[in-house]
Amino acid sequence: MIRSARPLLASLAVLAAAATAIGPGCSSSSSSPARLSVKLVDGPGDFKAVTLHVLRVEIMDGGGFTTLATPDVTVDLLSLTGGVSATLVDGATLPAGHYGQLRLVLGSGNTVTLADGSVHDLTVPSGLQSGVKLVTSFDVVEGTTRDVFIDFDARRSIFVHSAGASQKWILRPVVRAVDRLATGSIHGTLTDAATAAPLPGATVTAQTLDTAGAPAVIRSTVTGDDGTYRLDLLPVGGTFHVVSQPETAAGETTASYLARASGPIAITAADATPTYDAAFTSVAETGALAGAITPAASDASADLISLRQPLDAGGTPATFEVRAVTATVAASAESYQALRLPAGGYTALATRRTVDASGAEVLAATPAVAATVVAGATATADLAFP
Repeated sequence: MIRSARPLLASLAVLAAAATAIGPGCSSSSSSPARLSVKLVDGPGDFKAVTLHVLRVEIMDGGGFTTLATPDVTVDLLSLTGGVSATLVDGATLPAGHYGQLRLVLGSGNTVTLADGSVHDLTVPSGLQSGVKLVTSFDVVEGTTRDVFIDFDARRSIFVHSAGASQKWILRPVVRAVDRLATGSIHGTLTDAATAAPLPGATVTAQTLDTAGAPAVIRSTVTGDDGTYRLDLLPVGGTFHVVSQPETAAGETTASYLARASGPIAITAADATPTYDAAFTSVAETGALAGAITPAASDASADLISLRQPLDAGGTPATFEVRAVTATVAASAESYQALRLPAGGYTALATRRTVDASGAEVLAATPAVAATVVAGATATADLAFP
């Protein structure tokens, strides 16, 4: 949902003027014009709303960034799921050729609305005030319009730092840009194995495994009321595993289920929309996993904790992320907590993203720590950065 429609309509009127600012200098194969549209989508988040004020969309053209459009709109990210998108650039003209970087420039008035309805300002670190840089790779061809989607993962992008009784909510975007023409999707239905009832509101992820077997979440979504999901914007030529550890709520009761993973699912030009359905086993009792993180993150950093489990991936065992939680910094100490986990063995590790004054991002990770979750109890897994 676009919260401010008038600025968006006004921005469409200036697209032609903005497009004239794009000069030669990319790896252009022709001087004939091509067109580019940029749309914003989002994965699920644990908030009621996340609003971003998008001032400008820029593209790397030769040695610097050039403005594609100035939408100046406030967008609720959490409305951009289930195939809904917000158009930030609508067919801007630019030289045909290859492009490798976009930049999203944010303004003031970015907010997060919590489950209790309270609204908090989102602090944008100084290193990001010049723009959120998006590395991508796409070609635009003369006489055609290329659609590029910016995938903004709210769940992994917002962190809380507390100072006494006050709280500072910090925006540290986890975002990627993809060429819609070169993507496919995986869709299906999640159900309860005992009752065949659909599982609404369950987080579903598409994950890849690197050569060492480490998982990476590429796309996430939430099942609808009928238990269906669609993981879109998956690159053609890639192979993915669909992973979920459902939690469903009915009134005041939350049901948890054992995690499951699919075997490898290929996205190909011949079959760009494969199907994966899965039935999950519920658990009556659950436990929790918590721990401290040292040293604590500064305002320039943010930590995401990945909880992983070995699962059967189509006859072959592999380790996947089954839950991701953000850490909280309070009184110079940092901690995390994951609730309603089915009993079993887990490994936990934290990834820290630090943005410097130039906007460059540095990644660091803790060693993985193993822990066993027991029903009705809280297991501990403390994490430490080298």
